[in-house]
Amino acid sequence: MATSEDSLQRAELLEGRLETTIHFRIAEAKSLPPPDLRSTRDSYVVVTLDQEEMYRTAVVEKNNSPLYGEEYMFQMPREFRNLSFYVCDAGGIRDARIGKVAISKELLMKEGITEDTWIPIRAIDADTEVQGSVHLEVNVYERLANYVLTIRVLECHELSSFGTTGLPDPYCQVSILMSGRKEWSDPKRSQVKKKTTDPSFTEVFEYTFRSFEELTSVFVKVAFYHGGRVGDNPFLGEVNLSMAEITMSRSHHAWYQLCSRCESQSRSNPSDLGSLRMKAVLLEDFIHPLKSYELLSSALLESLEVENLVDSALFILSEAHKNRSEMGRAVVQIFLKSNQIDELMKAVIKHEVKVTSDSNTLFRGNSLASKVIDEFMKLVGQEYLQRTLQCCIDEIFDSKRNCEIDPLKLTDGDYLDVNMANLLFFVEKILSAITASALSCPRSMCRVFALLKEIAVSHFPDDSDSVQYTAVSAFVFLRFFAPAILNPKLLNLRREFACPVVSRTLTLISKTIQGMGNIGAVKQKGASMVRKEVFMASIYEQIMDNSHIRSVKEYLTAISDPQGGKESSFDIAVYREGYLVKRSQRKKVIGTPKNFRRRYFCLTDKRLYYAKGKPDAPLCTIPVEDILGVEQVDEDTFDMKFMFQVIQKDRILYVQAKNSVDLMEWLSAISKSCPTPPPDTFHNGAYLNNSWSCCSSADEKAAGCKSVSLYVKMLGKKEVIDLPVVLHKVYRMLLQCQAKLMDFKRDASEMARSSMDESMSTDGTGEEGTLPTKDSASNALLPPAEGRQRLNSMSCRSHSPGLCSSSTEDHSPGVRPKSMFTRGTHLVTVDGMKSDLPVRLKAICSLLVFVKNMEVSSDINIGRNTLKSGSSSEAPFRCQQGEAYLVQ
Repeated sequence: MATSEDSLQRAELLEGRLETTIHFRIAEAKSLPPPDLRSTRDSYVVVTLDQEEMYRTAVVEKNNSPLYGEEYMFQMPREFRNLSFYVCDAGGIRDARIGKVAISKELLMKEGITEDTWIPIRAIDADTEVQGSVHLEVNVYERLANYVLTIRVLECHELSSFGTTGLPDPYCQVSILMSGRKEWSDPKRSQVKKKTTDPSFTEVFEYTFRSFEELTSVFVKVAFYHGGRVGDNPFLGEVNLSMAEITMSRSHHAWYQLCSRCESQSRSNPSDLGSLRMKAVLLEDFIHPLKSYELLSSALLESLEVENLVDSALFILSEAHKNRSEMGRAVVQIFLKSNQIDELMKAVIKHEVKVTSDSNTLFRGNSLASKVIDEFMKLVGQEYLQRTLQCCIDEIFDSKRNCEIDPLKLTDGDYLDVNMANLLFFVEKILSAITASALSCPRSMCRVFALLKEIAVSHFPDDSDSVQYTAVSAFVFLRFFAPAILNPKLLNLRREFACPVVSRTLTLISKTIQGMGNIGAVKQKGASMVRKEVFMASIYEQIMDNSHIRSVKEYLTAISDPQGGKESSFDIAVYREGYLVKRSQRKKVIGTPKNFRRRYFCLTDKRLYYAKGKPDAPLCTIPVEDILGVEQVDEDTFDMKFMFQVIQKDRILYVQAKNSVDLMEWLSAISKSCPTPPPDTFHNGAYLNNSWSCCSSADEKAAGCKSVSLYVKMLGKKEVIDLPVVLHKVYRMLLQCQAKLMDFKRDASEMARSSMDESMSTDGTGEEGTLPTKDSASNALLPPAEGRQRLNSMSCRSHSPGLCSSSTEDHSPGVRPKSMFTRGTHLVTVDGMKSDLPVRLKAICSLLVFVKNMEVSSDINIGRNTLKSGSSSEAPFRCQQGEAYLVQ
C-alpha cells in the first residue's frame, strides 16, 4: 500500500507542463520557373500556420535555384491544420506566390520530415487554401405525415481569405444531395457578410421529406464562398454530412472543420514549379518541475568541485554530445541562473591551460572551455557587438564596393589599386570601431578576459609578453568579432545574406581581423598567413604597423581589466527585439489624430524603447518600473488582429504584433520584465470617442472591466532563463548520446577494475570473493563487500524499463524495491552509490540513472496529459469529413 509520502512524491513528479514546438529548416529551392525565358527570379519563402504568417525568409536575388539556409523554432500558439511554405516572387510591383509545400499536422505529429528532403512545389488554388471551422445546428421533427429537416449555420471561425485582397465577404450555400452526389433540390444561400473571417448567420434552411428512409438517405452540403467579386466567387470550404450518421432524437450541435471539394483534383504538374529542400518536425516535451531535474543539476554544478575536470559530469557531457555549441549554451544558462558563472569560467580555463603545452595553440581547438566562453560572449555581448559593428556592416552591405585583391579573381574592369583602397577603408573603420569600444564592453566579459590573462600568464611565464594578449585575442577577435563580420546574419547584424561581392569583402575583412587577433605573435603568424595567401601581404604590411599594434594592445589590456568595461553583466541582455506597429501616443501635439506607425522595439531588463529603425536613436523610452502590466486587446477595438497593450502609470501604449507567435513571445517577455505583479483588472478595449470601447464607461481613469487573464499571469511567473526548460534540453542531449555514455561507463569500469586488480596483486591478496563482481548486462563496477546478492540493485540496465533503486534499503532477493509508479516502473536513485567508486564512473552512472528515471516519468506524464486534454470539452477538435465534436 502506498504511503502518504509516496503519494506526495508521485503528485510532485506529475506536475509540469506540455510544450509543443515546431522546428523547420528551409535549405534551398531548385528549378523555379523563370518569369520569362531569359530572366531569373527574386524569391523568398513565407511560412504559415493555415493562413497566418509565422516567418519570412530573406529575399534571394536573381536566382532560379536560390539558397535560403534559414531555420526557425517556435512554440505552437494554437491548433492548426497545415504548416505551409509558400515560395514567392519579389520581382514585381506586387509579390506573387509561385507555389507551396503543405504539411498536415497529422504528418508532423506522426513522423515529420526529420532530414533535409526535396519536396515538389505544388500549384495554389482554392481547394489547397481551405481552412477554418463551422458551427452547425441540425434539427429533425415531424409535421403532419412528413419529416422536416432544419439547418442553421450559427457561426464560422478563421475562414480563408484566398482570392480576396483583404478580408472575405463570405456567404453560405446549403444543398441536399442524393446518392451519386445528385442534387435533391435547388441550393439555398444566405446573405453576404462583409469583411470578416468569423461570420455569424441568422437564416434557417428548411427541407421536407415524405419518409424517414428518404431523410436518412441524403447528404447535407454546406459550402462557403466569397461574394465580393463579379463572376465566379472564390471557394472557401465545405462540409458534407450524412443524415444517417446524425442522432435525430435531439438537437444536433457540432463544430466541423471545412474541407476541400470532394471532386477537386490537382491540375498542375508539381515538377513544373520546382522543388524545395527542407525539413520540419513537431516536438512535444513534458517539462517536469525543477525538483525532477535535481540529480542532473547537482551533477553539473558539483563538477566544479571535482579535482580533475575530466572526471566530472560536465566534461562527460561535452565528450558525449556532438553539438558542443548547443551544450555550451545550456551549460552557460544553468551556471548563470545558479550565480556560479565566474567559478565555471575559472574551472574550464584552468583545465584548458593545464592540458596545453604550447602557448601559441592556446584556446585554438573546439574544447569545452572554448565553447562555453563562446556561448557566454554571445549571450551577454550581443548588444555590445551590435553597437560596435552595426554601422560598419550596414555601410558594407549598402555600398557594395568591390574589395577583391586576389589577382587571380579580378575581372575585366576591376582595378587592384581601387579595390585595395576600398578594403583598407573598411578594415580601418572596423578596427577603429573595435579598439574604441573598450568602455562599452560588458564587465562580465572583462572579468572572463582577466581570468584568461591571469591563468595563461601564470602557466606560461616565459611567454608572458605574448600570451597576455593572445589568450584574450583568441576569443575577442577570433571567436567574437571575426565570425560576426564573416556572417552578419548568423549573429543578427543583418536580416539577409550577403550578395557575392559583399560576401567576398566580408571574408577579406574577417581574414585581416583574425590576423590582428594574433597580435602577440604577429610576426610568426603574419608570415605563415602570407605564405598561404601571398595577395594578403600588402594589406598585412599596412595594418600590422606599430600604430595599429599599439592600439590593439591597449584595447586588449583595457578589456582584460576586471573592473573595466561597463557595469552590466547579464543585466544588459536584450529580452526581445523586432519591428511592431504602434499606435501614436499623441504626446507632443494635443488634438492631432492618432495613427499607426511601424517602429523598431527593443526590450531589456532596464527599459522598453522604440525607434524608427534598429540603428536609430530611441523615440520613446519606458523604464520597466513604469510598466504595470501587459494584456491583449480585442480585435474589434481597432479592427486589427494580434493587438496588445503596455499599461503604464499615466498612459497605455497599443501595439500590434506580426502574428500569434510574435504576440505570445512579446507578452511573455514584457510580463517577465515587470518588477511588480499585474493589476487585478484591465480594459480589453481602448478609450475612443470619450468612452471605453469595452465597457462604455466615460471615465478615462475608470477601473478595469475585465480580470487579468490567467495566461498572462502564468507568463509573468516564468523566469528569463527558464531553468526546467534548459535542464530538459540537457536531458534531450543525454538521451541522444546514451550509447556513448554506456561506452564511457564500460571503459571506466574496465579501467577501475584493472587498477583494483593491480592494487590487490601488489598487496598479495587474492582470496575468492574479494574481486569486484561484473554484471554481464551493464558492466557496472560493484564494491567487493556487497557480493552478488546486490548485483541487480546496483546496475543501470539500458535494456530494462523497470529500473531498481540503489538506495540503502534492503534489496535482497525476494524483497521488492519501493515502487513510485504502477505498471512495474521504478525510479532509480544514486543515494546509496558507494563512495569508493571512481569519480568518473560515479558521474557517468549518475547521468545514466537520471536519463532512465526521466524516461519512465516522461512516458507516464505525457500519457496523462494527453488523456486529460483529449477529454476536455474546451479543447480544439480535429475531425475528418463526416465526423463532428458534439457540444455538451
